[in-house]
Amino acid sequence: MKWLKEVYELFVDDPILALMALVALAVALVLAKLGAPSVAGLAIFLVVAGSLWLSVRRD
Repeated sequence: MKWLKEVYELFVDDPILALMALVALAVALVLAKLGAPSVAGLAIFLVVAGSLWLSVRRD
């Protein structure tokens, strides 16, 4: 569970990362409403994974 705490602390300490997570959810909501739930899930994964990668690289 230590890894979960570290991921949580990334979102709390990095407001840009938290904003990108909200953007990912908004994009996924639009895609799901358009009838592409699989693409919506992929969008969430890619945006959050990319945001985490950039956040870790900045530190």
